[in-house]
Amino acid sequence: MAGSDREEPAPAGPVLRERDVLVRRESPADSPAVAALLEDRDVRRWLPDLALSTEPGAAGPLGVPGVRPAGPAHRLVVEVRGGFAGLVLLTEDGEGGGWLTCAAPPAARGRGTTARAVRLALTWAFVELGLQAVHWSVEAGAWPARRLAWACGSGVDGTVGSLLPVRGDRRDAWVGTWRWDSSLQRADRWLSPVELVGGGVRLGPHLVGDVQRVAQACSAASTQAWLPSLPSPYTVLDAASWIAGREEEQARGAGVFWAVRADSADSAEDDDDDGGGAVDGPLIAEVGLFTLGDGVRSGEVGYWCHPDARGRGVTTAAVRLVVRHALAPTATGGLGLERVVVRVASRNAASRRVAEKAGFREVGVDRAAERLRDGTLDDFVRYDLLAGEEQGPRRPGG
Repeated sequence: MAGSDREEPAPAGPVLRERDVLVRRESPADSPAVAALLEDRDVRRWLPDLALSTEPGAAGPLGVPGVRPAGPAHRLVVEVRGGFAGLVLLTEDGEGGGWLTCAAPPAARGRGTTARAVRLALTWAFVELGLQAVHWSVEAGAWPARRLAWACGSGVDGTVGSLLPVRGDRRDAWVGTWRWDSSLQRADRWLSPVELVGGGVRLGPHLVGDVQRVAQACSAASTQAWLPSLPSPYTVLDAASWIAGREEEQARGAGVFWAVRADSADSAEDDDDDGGGAVDGPLIAEVGLFTLGDGVRSGEVGYWCHPDARGRGVTTAAVRLVVRHALAPTATGGLGLERVVVRVASRNAASRRVAEKAGFREVGVDRAAERLRDGTLDDFVRYDLLAGEEQGPRRPGG
């Protein structure tokens, strides 16, 4: 073939495709899009090492947090329908293993395409490069990155203290692994607090601004009296740790937790409303559903209300919504549980009233089950509600 007819050679490396997702070797033409990605606020916050290597083949860190390349390094670009959709970075350790990290621009997030690109890159690493295991590492608290790893079949092997050097500081890191025989598909449930609305309240995930409200509620003497496991004094750091812990339980499929807020578009309908109406604005209560897991057909519900929202029926309304969602079939978007349990200290009249008004039936007593804040022992009264049973106030003997 004549020289004038010869096409320019494509960059060496893989060309991996699944429908509209393409993963290929990075080329100089990608530099503007890559540079913009590295300036993204979230990328700079959670993947600061990524910006230290901006040119293909550049020496120095590859961009995997806390890891320095010991073997070949691969910089792969993700395209979706011809447009730049992210970067996948893989470094080999020279002994059959590797480390992977990735980043996507804001427009490409939440679409599932990054997970598909990571699966393509991992399959190439195991089949073509012959790697036996690929690890990932991110700063603890980088939930989007952890959820991406979960979507590709990897859980968290553990938390390593002070693993990552970040701007002169050492940060804890989550570490996980993909093996050559991994399915690369999500296996466990990751529970999320879906939005639930009714009875004058709106339930959803916790927000950053909830920390102060949680601290206020959990430091109140009336809350501490019935929840003796709460730290005392209870600080905003305790509240932040609590919220982060709920994220962990949801990621493991062990529980799901809702922040309760007033729904100004919906009028309160609870029969224990004192006429004041629901409080509009910030977090007013919390409801959690826990002791869950794959194959578990029952769960336990717990709840508390901020002192300035009590007596308005918001907790009862929120518990009803959560229980209805928990007992609804999975085919209709529910959790498909068969039974929900509530355990309440026998002298906690307000919480017992919530359980009874939400339709729970008293089924037993656990004697001297908990030592309260004042040092006295109290029984736990057990209530339950089964799928198919009517929710509503229990009448005496009902």
